[in-house]
Amino acid sequence: MDDVVKEIVVPDSDFHNFDLDRSESSFKDDQIWAAYDDDDGMPRFYARIQKVISVNPFKMKISWLNSKSTSEFGPIDWMGAGFAKTCGDFRCGRYESTDTLNAFSHSVDFTKGARGLLHILPKKGQVWALYRNWSPEWDKNTPDEVKHKYEMVEVLDDYTEDNQSLTVALLVKAEGFRVVFRRSTDRLGVRKIAKEEMLRFSHQVPHYILTGKEADNAPEGCLELDPAATPCAFSSENVEANEKSKAVEEKSPVPEEEVGMDQD
Repeated sequence: MDDVVKEIVVPDSDFHNFDLDRSESSFKDDQIWAAYDDDDGMPRFYARIQKVISVNPFKMKISWLNSKSTSEFGPIDWMGAGFAKTCGDFRCGRYESTDTLNAFSHSVDFTKGARGLLHILPKKGQVWALYRNWSPEWDKNTPDEVKHKYEMVEVLDDYTEDNQSLTVALLVKAEGFRVVFRRSTDRLGVRKIAKEEMLRFSHQVPHYILTGKEADNAPEGCLELDPAATPCAFSSENVEANEKSKAVEEKSPVPEEEVGMDQD
């Protein structure tokens, strides 16, 4: 049976055109790209580009990333509870071809480890969404209204073997814009995320730092977030959605038999 694809309508950004960052010419061999998931349409799936076959028409040979566990952060059975893993250690699955450009959100920073491992971790300067209500007790019965509440944060340092934690700064919306954020001035807005809490990171959100020259009303130094990767609760206030949409398959793009399977 063919995959059923649903369209999620997203609002325009105020200043930066994020679609230009994911045009056909943006994709290169050996990159990893995040793709929108089938939960609430956020970019939580990862694919490694084995080869860009052609740009026009657009076609790539890719491998979806998978992982057997989240043991690098503790004993929680995160994937077994039905959640997507977005940071930690991954491996490539089998090859497949795709021509669905608007399934992909952004390129992802990664490092290569031993024996084919690929490491993806939040990095200094990136913006990520955190699960606001995250708990190690979450399971398949955790209701959507609990899961789908988020905080937007800027990552202030890097996760290393010596420093197995991350410092993040809370971002708050700048009034009068769709998805423009600034750092919170609350002294409690900066906090550490410990190793055991790394599953709180939901997904990376592409962003653009405004220079103030984009328009007369552009707030210099603020961060404009990609509306397609920003949970709708943040972007829906006083905003009329336009005709843009992104493709989200109503089933995981990683075949069940691929999970835990390594690519030689």
